Amino acid sequence: MKEKVFIKNRDGLKIAINVITSPINKKLVILEHGLSARKEYPHMLVMEEIFAKHGFNVVNFDATNSLNESDIAPSGITFSGHYNDLVDVINWTKTQKFYVEPFALAGQSLGAASCLKYAGTYPNDVNLLVVASCPFVVGENLVKNDMMMIEVEKNGFYDKVSKSVNRTLRINKIFNDDIKTINLEPQIKNIKAKTFVIQGLLDSEYIIETSKQIYDLLNTEKQLIYLKNTPHDLANTPETKKVFVETMENILKK
Repeated sequence: MKEKVFIKNRDGLKIAINVITSPINKKLVILEHGLSARKEYPHMLVMEEIFAKHGFNVVNFDATNSLNESDIAPSGITFSGHYNDLVDVINWTKTQKFYVEPFALAGQSLGAASCLKYAGTYPNDVNLLVVASCPFVVGENLVKNDMMMIEVEKNGFYDKVSKSVNRTLRINKIFNDDIKTINLEPQIKNIKAKTFVIQGLLDSEYIIETSKQIYDLLNTEKQLIYLKNTPHDLANTPETKKVFVETMENILKK
């Protein structure tokens, strides 16, 4: 059964969640998208559908301060807020009948970074981790290398346009100021979950290097999967979607 529910995060902002449950499914996965994105992005729907196919109850949510069904605060997005939304959704999930531990986490881009932080902060709670196109380990490096963040640093903001929803999201300097304080190395080293790092080879060079860095820092069962002819968004064409579907199928068969 698939339903949409709405909850409030710790700041009183609305979060929209797609929940897929089955009385016979005994496993759980929580999914988180990236900066400005939404739960209906093609790669998020691939993960949602394939996890459900492989016997997982699925929680796929819209983080706040992005271009989706959840609320936007005047101050705008930060990594800390993105991560806190993941924590708040997990805490809500703990009140549901389908909740089990340990559970799986899967995320793309900023959502992947949030999943890394959670899995390393609560290592006994997570037994499977999928991180795709993660853009940083040390936040200062993202600010130095990402063109959007360079513009934010220079001008104090950046207006990110989404053609798919015909909306614009303003990224304020609070994003840079926050992410400069983040270093995920300790959490990554602390992860116990079986971890799959997925990286498209048409992504930015610094993100490709970041995925290798994450893999090297992990002290658990792990695999680094490179996808040829695949950009940051992983499934934005029929060809890349097919490759990503096959990748997720192979991960969940192992």
